Amino acid sequence: MTRIQKSMSLGNLFSYAGTISIHYQTVGQGPLPILFLHGFASSSTTWQDMAGLFPAGEFTLFLLDLKGFGLSSKPKDAAYSIEDQAEIIRAFILDRGLRSLAIVGHSLGGAVALRVCIEAGKGESPFTIEKLVLIDSAAYPQRLPKFFRKLKSPLGPLYLLLMPVRMLVQGALERVFFDKAQITSERFERYIRYFRGKGVSYALRATVQAVDPEAYVHVEESYRRLKLPVLIIWGAEDRNVRLSLGQRLQGDLSDSRLRILEKCGHNPHEERPEETFSAIISFLRES
Repeated sequence: MTRIQKSMSLGNLFSYAGTISIHYQTVGQGPLPILFLHGFASSSTTWQDMAGLFPAGEFTLFLLDLKGFGLSSKPKDAAYSIEDQAEIIRAFILDRGLRSLAIVGHSLGGAVALRVCIEAGKGESPFTIEKLVLIDSAAYPQRLPKFFRKLKSPLGPLYLLLMPVRMLVQGALERVFFDKAQITSERFERYIRYFRGKGVSYALRATVQAVDPEAYVHVEESYRRLKLPVLIIWGAEDRNVRLSLGQRLQGDLSDSRLRILEKCGHNPHEERPEETFSAIISFLRES
């Protein structure tokens, strides 16, 4: 049994709006809570290479499956936007009674985390985001990756129906990972299981349809008003969200620093978990 299997609970469900179940797992029993938000076409299992490295007596990690992903509900509605996801996260934080916490967000989860921080920074929030970690985060309008464009097209449902799952996953992982040796059989099969889950195809399509790149235009100015400390981690070889966008984000966030991992792709926490963990824990321990 691995460290992560030993330290993680079997999972819990948070009920949102009476109809949506949000699945989450906890790691550790420490006094400092950290909420982890995964990226698109992923789930809370994306953190399993890194989560077990956090000292259990120092931190409590909440690894959450966003609506439509992992073991969370995948209702056939249209409420899959960044704002919709952020509202669920705010409700989760309140339900857990977290008055002060840090958030780690990857890709789509980073965009959701930014939106939560923007709302919390308006002065009337019952909780405080003390620190934010953004990993290869979505934050600006950009040309969508090819996979997104295919899902967004009218032929998206047919594409998902006809494309063999193993071929789909292989192509996605080869784009995400710079070091192809990290595409292990265990990781490959984990993503296969995810893509074969009930309701996944609809949730992927609904998310792509709801996440409008132009929506970022309306929040860019808000980045400059955020006052909390931010650590930005970026894989230098990210093909989905280019490093130039991470550098731009550092310029827009007044209290931020950028850690670039050379020869690393879109998922540093999976491809280089120990380096990513080291950067995060050093940042969180700073007074």
